[in-house]
Amino acid sequence: MTDPARFSVGNSPAAHMMLLARAPERVLALRLAMSSAVRPSSVVLDAGCGSLGVLAIMAARLGARRVVAVDHGRLDAARALAEENGVADRIEFRQCDLADLPADSGSFDVILGMIYYNEPRRDLAQQQLMAGLATRFAHPGTTFIPDTVRYTVAGYDSAGPDRTDRTRHDGWDSAVGRAEALTGITMASIRPFPGPDDSAITRQLPPLLGSRVGQRRWRGLRQRRWAARVRRALAGPGMTLLTNREVFTQISYADPATALAYPPAPALTVTAAGRLDTTI
Repeated sequence: MTDPARFSVGNSPAAHMMLLARAPERVLALRLAMSSAVRPSSVVLDAGCGSLGVLAIMAARLGARRVVAVDHGRLDAARALAEENGVADRIEFRQCDLADLPADSGSFDVILGMIYYNEPRRDLAQQQLMAGLATRFAHPGTTFIPDTVRYTVAGYDSAGPDRTDRTRHDGWDSAVGRAEALTGITMASIRPFPGPDDSAITRQLPPLLGSRVGQRRWRGLRQRRWAARVRRALAGPGMTLLTNREVFTQISYADPATALAYPPAPALTVTAAGRLDTTI
Protein backbone atom coordinates (compact mmCIF):
# COMPACT_ATOMS: atom_id res chain seq x y z
CA MET A 1 0.00 0.00 0.00
CA THR A 2 1.28 3.46 -0.87
CA ASP A 3 1.94 5.75 2.08
CA PRO A 4 -0.52 8.68 1.87
CA ALA A 5 2.03 10.93 3.54
CA ARG A 6 4.02 10.87 0.31
CA PHE A 7 1.22 12.76 -1.42
CA SER A 8 1.29 15.69 1.02
CA VAL A 9 2.03 19.01 -0.68
CA GLY A 10 4.32 19.93 2.18
CA ASN A 11 6.46 16.87 1.44
CA SER A 12 7.19 17.93 -2.14
CA PRO A 13 10.30 20.13 -2.44
CA ALA A 14 8.79 21.83 -5.50
CA ALA A 15 5.54 22.70 -3.73
CA HIS A 16 7.31 23.78 -0.56
CA MET A 17 9.56 26.07 -2.57
CA MET A 18 6.54 27.74 -4.16
CA LEU A 19 5.05 28.31 -0.71
CA LEU A 20 8.24 30.13 0.33
CA ALA A 21 8.54 32.15 -2.87
CA ARG A 22 4.88 33.20 -3.02
CA ALA A 23 4.30 34.08 0.65
CA PRO A 24 7.04 36.59 1.52
CA GLU A 25 5.02 38.29 4.24
CA ARG A 26 4.62 34.98 6.08
CA VAL A 27 8.31 34.09 5.81
CA LEU A 28 9.45 37.52 6.97
CA ALA A 29 6.99 37.50 9.89
CA LEU A 30 8.27 34.09 10.97
CA ARG A 31 11.87 35.24 10.65
CA LEU A 32 11.16 38.29 12.82
CA ALA A 33 9.33 36.25 15.46
CA MET A 34 12.10 33.66 15.56
CA SER A 35 14.83 36.29 15.87
CA SER A 36 13.09 37.56 19.02
CA ALA A 37 12.57 34.11 20.55
CA VAL A 38 15.63 32.01 19.68
CA ARG A 39 18.64 32.38 21.99
CA PRO A 40 22.03 30.61 22.06
CA SER A 41 20.69 28.38 24.86
CA SER A 42 17.41 27.59 23.06
CA VAL A 43 16.21 24.09 22.30
CA VAL A 44 13.78 24.30 19.38
CA LEU A 45 11.16 21.91 18.01
CA ASP A 46 10.17 22.41 14.38
CA ALA A 47 6.87 20.51 14.37
CA GLY A 48 6.15 19.49 10.78
CA CYS A 49 9.36 20.85 9.27
CA GLY A 50 8.44 19.94 5.69
CA SER A 51 10.69 18.58 2.99
CA LEU A 52 13.13 21.51 3.14
CA GLY A 53 13.39 22.04 6.91
CA VAL A 54 13.68 25.77 6.35
CA LEU A 55 12.49 26.94 9.77
CA ALA A 56 14.74 24.44 11.53
CA ILE A 57 17.73 25.73 9.57
CA MET A 58 16.77 29.33 10.26
CA ALA A 59 16.52 28.53 14.00
CA ALA A 60 19.97 26.95 13.97
CA ARG A 61 21.45 29.91 12.07
CA LEU A 62 19.90 32.21 14.69
CA GLY A 63 22.04 30.39 17.24
CA ALA A 64 19.80 27.71 18.75
CA ARG A 65 21.81 25.17 20.74
CA ARG A 66 19.73 22.23 19.52
CA VAL A 67 16.92 21.85 16.98
CA VAL A 68 14.67 18.82 16.54
CA ALA A 69 12.92 18.85 13.15
CA VAL A 70 10.10 16.34 12.67
CA ASP A 71 8.08 15.38 9.61
CA HIS A 72 6.52 12.17 8.34
CA GLY A 73 7.82 12.80 4.81
CA ARG A 74 11.29 12.33 3.37
CA LEU A 75 13.93 14.74 4.68
CA ASP A 76 16.79 14.22 2.24
CA ALA A 77 16.59 17.76 0.85
CA ALA A 78 16.35 19.23 4.36
CA ARG A 79 19.49 17.40 5.44
CA ALA A 80 21.31 18.61 2.32
CA LEU A 81 20.31 22.21 3.04
CA ALA A 82 21.41 21.89 6.67
CA GLU A 83 24.83 20.66 5.51
CA GLU A 84 25.07 23.46 2.97
CA ASN A 85 24.34 26.08 5.62
CA GLY A 86 26.76 24.64 8.18
CA VAL A 87 24.20 23.74 10.85
CA ALA A 88 23.77 19.98 10.38
CA ASP A 89 25.54 19.29 13.67
CA ARG A 90 22.80 21.11 15.63
CA ILE A 91 19.71 19.75 13.87
CA GLU A 92 18.22 16.31 14.53
CA PHE A 93 15.94 15.39 11.63
CA ARG A 94 13.38 12.76 12.62
CA GLN A 95 11.11 11.16 10.05
CA CYS A 96 8.06 10.21 12.10
CA ASP A 97 4.59 11.37 13.03
CA LEU A 98 4.50 14.21 15.55
CA ALA A 99 2.20 12.17 17.76
CA ASP A 100 4.95 9.53 17.96
CA LEU A 101 7.71 11.89 19.05
CA PRO A 102 9.38 10.13 22.02
CA ALA A 103 8.83 11.54 25.49
CA ASP A 104 12.59 11.45 26.10
CA SER A 105 13.02 14.24 23.54
CA GLY A 106 12.93 16.60 26.53
CA SER A 107 11.26 20.00 26.76
CA PHE A 108 11.59 22.80 24.23
CA ASP A 109 12.11 26.52 24.67
CA VAL A 110 10.61 27.32 21.26
CA ILE A 111 8.02 25.25 19.38
CA LEU A 112 7.44 26.10 15.71
CA GLY A 113 4.01 24.88 14.63
CA MET A 114 3.33 25.81 11.00
CA ILE A 115 1.17 22.74 10.44
CA TYR A 116 -2.24 24.20 9.71
CA TYR A 117 -3.93 24.09 6.29
CA ASN A 118 -6.05 27.27 6.51
CA GLU A 119 -9.14 25.07 6.34
CA PRO A 120 -11.00 24.77 9.68
CA ARG A 121 -12.43 21.30 9.00
CA ARG A 122 -8.98 19.81 8.50
CA ASP A 123 -7.24 22.06 10.99
CA LEU A 124 -9.07 20.95 14.12
CA ALA A 125 -6.99 17.76 14.16
CA GLN A 126 -3.85 19.85 13.61
CA GLN A 127 -4.73 22.14 16.51
CA GLN A 128 -5.34 19.12 18.73
CA LEU A 129 -1.99 17.71 17.67
CA MET A 130 -0.29 20.96 18.68
CA ALA A 131 -2.18 20.87 21.99
CA GLY A 132 -0.70 17.42 22.60
CA LEU A 133 2.80 18.69 21.86
CA ALA A 134 2.28 21.61 24.24
CA THR A 135 1.15 19.26 27.00
CA ARG A 136 4.06 16.86 26.49
CA PHE A 137 7.00 19.11 25.58
CA ALA A 138 6.38 22.69 26.69
CA HIS A 139 7.45 24.31 29.95
CA PRO A 140 6.07 27.54 31.48
CA GLY A 141 8.47 29.70 29.48
CA THR A 142 8.04 28.00 26.10
CA THR A 143 7.46 30.32 23.14
CA PHE A 144 5.08 29.12 20.42
CA ILE A 145 5.43 30.39 16.86
CA PRO A 146 2.74 31.07 15.89
CA ASP A 147 1.21 31.42 19.33
CA THR A 148 -2.34 31.91 18.06
CA VAL A 149 -4.31 30.78 15.02
CA ARG A 150 -7.42 32.85 14.32
CA TYR A 151 -10.14 31.96 11.82
CA THR A 152 -12.54 34.58 10.51
CA VAL A 153 -15.58 34.05 8.32
CA ALA A 154 -17.58 36.23 5.93
CA GLY A 155 -20.43 35.59 3.51
CA TYR A 156 -20.30 36.31 -0.22
CA ASP A 157 -22.45 36.21 -3.31
CA SER A 158 -20.29 34.39 -5.84
CA ALA A 159 -22.30 35.85 -8.77
CA GLY A 160 -21.23 33.26 -11.27
CA PRO A 161 -18.83 30.38 -11.82
CA ASP A 162 -15.63 30.28 -9.81
CA ARG A 163 -12.65 30.49 -12.17
CA THR A 164 -9.72 29.58 -10.02
CA ASP A 165 -7.60 27.22 -12.08
CA ARG A 166 -5.55 29.89 -13.83
CA THR A 167 -2.37 30.04 -11.87
CA ARG A 168 0.91 31.69 -12.80
CA HIS A 169 4.30 30.54 -11.52
CA ASP A 170 7.71 32.12 -11.35
CA GLY A 171 10.68 30.27 -12.80
CA TRP A 172 12.24 27.72 -10.49
CA ASP A 173 15.58 29.51 -10.32
CA SER A 174 14.02 32.86 -9.46
CA ALA A 175 11.77 31.16 -6.89
CA VAL A 176 14.81 29.65 -5.18
CA GLY A 177 16.59 33.00 -5.24
CA ARG A 178 13.61 34.74 -3.71
CA ALA A 179 13.30 32.10 -1.00
CA GLU A 180 17.00 32.49 -0.20
CA ALA A 181 16.55 36.23 0.22
CA LEU A 182 13.52 35.79 2.47
CA THR A 183 14.92 33.07 4.71
CA GLY A 184 18.56 34.10 4.86
CA ILE A 185 19.76 30.57 4.05
CA THR A 186 21.41 29.27 0.89
CA MET A 187 19.73 26.64 -1.29
CA ALA A 188 22.27 25.66 -3.93
CA SER A 189 21.78 21.97 -3.15
CA ILE A 190 18.15 22.00 -4.30
CA ARG A 191 18.48 24.22 -7.38
CA PRO A 192 18.60 21.12 -9.64
CA PHE A 193 14.97 20.30 -8.76
CA PRO A 194 12.42 20.94 -11.54
CA GLY A 195 10.57 24.19 -12.03
CA PRO A 196 7.02 24.50 -10.72
CA ASP A 197 5.27 24.49 -14.09
CA ASP A 198 2.93 21.53 -14.52
CA SER A 199 4.84 19.81 -17.33
CA ALA A 200 8.20 19.85 -15.52
CA ILE A 201 6.69 18.62 -12.28
CA THR A 202 4.79 15.86 -14.09
CA ARG A 203 8.03 14.65 -15.67
CA GLN A 204 9.85 14.63 -12.33
CA LEU A 205 7.12 13.27 -10.08
CA PRO A 206 7.98 9.54 -10.35
CA PRO A 207 11.18 9.94 -8.27
CA LEU A 208 9.38 12.32 -5.90
CA LEU A 209 6.05 10.55 -5.50
CA GLY A 210 6.59 7.14 -7.02
CA SER A 211 3.45 6.59 -9.10
CA ARG A 212 1.01 8.01 -11.63
CA VAL A 213 -1.60 8.07 -8.88
CA GLY A 214 0.73 10.26 -6.87
CA GLN A 215 1.07 12.64 -9.82
CA ARG A 216 -2.68 13.07 -10.13
CA ARG A 217 -3.18 13.52 -6.41
CA TRP A 218 -0.34 16.02 -6.11
CA ARG A 219 -1.63 18.12 -9.00
CA GLY A 220 -5.15 18.00 -7.61
CA LEU A 221 -3.98 19.06 -4.17
CA ARG A 222 -1.91 21.92 -5.55
CA GLN A 223 -4.75 23.21 -7.70
CA ARG A 224 -7.36 22.97 -4.96
CA ARG A 225 -5.26 24.43 -2.17
CA TRP A 226 -3.37 27.15 -3.96
CA ALA A 227 -5.71 28.13 -6.75
CA ALA A 228 -9.21 27.66 -5.38
CA ARG A 229 -8.72 28.41 -1.69
CA VAL A 230 -6.21 31.22 -1.93
CA ARG A 231 -7.83 33.05 -4.81
CA ARG A 232 -11.33 32.59 -3.44
CA ALA A 233 -10.11 33.73 -0.05
CA LEU A 234 -8.99 36.94 -1.68
CA ALA A 235 -12.54 37.38 -2.99
CA GLY A 236 -11.57 38.15 -6.55
CA PRO A 237 -13.69 39.67 -9.31
CA GLY A 238 -17.29 38.51 -9.39
CA MET A 239 -17.68 38.04 -5.64
CA THR A 240 -19.67 40.49 -3.51
CA LEU A 241 -19.19 40.75 0.24
CA LEU A 242 -22.58 40.52 1.98
CA THR A 243 -21.65 40.39 5.68
CA ASN A 244 -19.22 41.65 8.25
CA ARG A 245 -16.12 39.53 8.77
CA GLU A 246 -16.39 37.84 12.16
CA VAL A 247 -13.98 35.78 14.25
CA PHE A 248 -15.11 32.17 14.02
CA THR A 249 -12.63 30.72 16.49
CA GLN A 250 -9.23 31.46 17.98
CA ILE A 251 -6.77 28.76 19.05
CA SER A 252 -3.98 29.51 21.52
CA TYR A 253 -1.14 27.01 21.32
CA ALA A 254 -0.12 27.85 24.86
CA ASP A 255 -3.59 26.84 26.14
CA PRO A 256 -4.31 23.29 24.91
CA ALA A 257 -7.94 23.48 26.06
CA THR A 258 -8.76 25.95 23.25
CA ALA A 259 -8.11 23.27 20.62
CA LEU A 260 -10.80 20.86 21.84
CA ALA A 261 -13.63 21.94 19.53
CA TYR A 262 -14.95 24.67 17.28
CA PRO A 263 -18.18 26.64 17.82
CA PRO A 264 -21.15 24.84 16.22
CA ALA A 265 -21.95 27.72 13.84
CA PRO A 266 -20.84 31.28 13.04
CA ALA A 267 -23.08 34.33 13.46
CA LEU A 268 -22.84 36.83 10.60
CA THR A 269 -24.30 40.32 10.35
CA VAL A 270 -25.70 40.96 6.86
CA THR A 271 -24.61 44.32 5.43
CA ALA A 272 -25.69 44.07 1.78
CA ALA A 273 -28.44 42.48 -0.29
CA GLY A 274 -27.64 39.42 -2.38
CA ARG A 275 -27.63 35.65 -2.49
CA LEU A 276 -25.32 34.34 0.20
CA ASP A 277 -23.92 31.17 -1.36
CA THR A 278 -20.26 31.19 -0.27
CA THR A 279 -18.50 31.55 3.06
CA ILE A 280 -14.76 32.14 3.30
